[in-house]
Amino acid sequence: MDLEVYVKTVEGTRLSEDVKPTTEVTFNVNATITETERSQGQLSLKFSIDMESQPAVARLVVAGSAVLMGEEEEIDELLLAKGSEGTPPIFMKIYEKVYAVLYLLCGSLKIPYPSPALLKVVQVSSEAAASPQSSRNGTTRVSA
Repeated sequence: MDLEVYVKTVEGTRLSEDVKPTTEVTFNVNATITETERSQGQLSLKFSIDMESQPAVARLVVAGSAVLMGEEEEIDELLLAKGSEGTPPIFMKIYEKVYAVLYLLCGSLKIPYPSPALLKVVQVSSEAAASPQSSRNGTTRVSA
């Protein structure tokens, strides 16, 4: 299994001047993953991850595309959410790949860093849960 992630948009906004990197915050995460193309052994996706801190001191956005290459069964398994309130493993894999960008952005803006384990509990909205059947040319929205 191979995953290539291409970041196309990065945005960071410091919403308060009274914030330090050590300020304790939680991040609300809204994410969208959209399948753009699928062929034998390859899946192309567009993604967008929007993170807003509580209290409202920072907002981060990262968007781009990803290409997943491997066996059809492996690809399908990465699209399936674990349990009714889980998130598709492909989302976690993309987040892991873009985390370094988010970390550098937060350091530059002197805002709190999101945790690399930020998305341990993530919910996929029921309107677009990823599965091999429903995700073909579909959209998955993820909220944490």
